[in-house]
Order: sequence, then C-alpha cells, then structure tokens
Amino acid sequence: MERSDSENLNTNLGSDQSGFASSRSETTGFGDAPSTTDQGGIAGRAKSVATTVKQKASNIPSMLADGLEAGAQALRQNKLGLTTTDGSTAAASSDSSITAVTDTLATGMQSSADWLRDADLDKLKSGVEKQVKEHPARSLLVALGAGYLIGKALRR
Repeated sequence: MERSDSENLNTNLGSDQSGFASSRSETTGFGDAPSTTDQGGIAGRAKSVATTVKQKASNIPSMLADGLEAGAQALRQNKLGLTTTDGSTAAASSDSSITAVTDTLATGMQSSADWLRDADLDKLKSGVEKQVKEHPARSLLVALGAGYLIGKALRR
C-alpha cells in the first residue's frame, strides 16, 4: 500500500518538532549563557516588528496626502498648457469644460489630502466597527461589492 501525503506531512512535522525542541537549549549567541526560554526573545522580536509596522502604517496617510497635494498642484499649474511627449508645451484649447474638469479634479484631490491629514483614524476605525456590528449583512454586501469592483478595475 502507498502512504498518503498527509502521513508524510505528519512524519516530517514530527522530525521538525524534535529539532525545535533541541534548539531551545542552545546558546543565545550573546556570551556563553544558554537561553532559558526563547519565548521572551520571540515575543520581543514580535513586539519590535509590530512597532515598526505600526510606525510605517502611521506614515501612509501623510504620504498619500502629499502625493494628492502634489498632483493637485501639478494639475493647477498645467491647466493652461499641455506637455507633449517631446517635452514641449502646447497651448490647450480654450474649451472651458476641460478647465472646469481640471479645477474640479484638483479641488477634489486637495480636499482628499486635507481630509487624510485631519482624519482621526482611530475614530474612523471605531465607526466602521460599530456599523459592522449593527448592520452585518449590509456591511458584507458593501464589502463584496467593493471587492468585485476593485477586482474588475485591477484586471484591466
């Protein structure tokens, strides 16, 4: 009879666990003192990684706001001239609809940047959690719809 894949996996895990158990008695690499428990070291490393991730995540809104603000400024600066592929500037048509759309887009980008800078993300998180707890079915449908639309947008 042949052995199934799950049996091979179980035997492999068993040998890995014995290797892990023996590694707990090894030295830490800082002097000759053996490590009494690796749990403190692992927990310390996990806290360090979590702190680093939290710091980087807290910088994301400001980075997004800076990008939106730079884009809005670029739109406002270039609303009267269009840059061609060779770097020269050509005069845009005097179509007021293009100017209106550019102004609206730049204003929206600027207001989004301001909102990102001023938003209290903890308050936003608690508001979303409250909505999910009070209306779970509606929240699920919104999440499914948003996921579908994002998936469609990313496939193109």
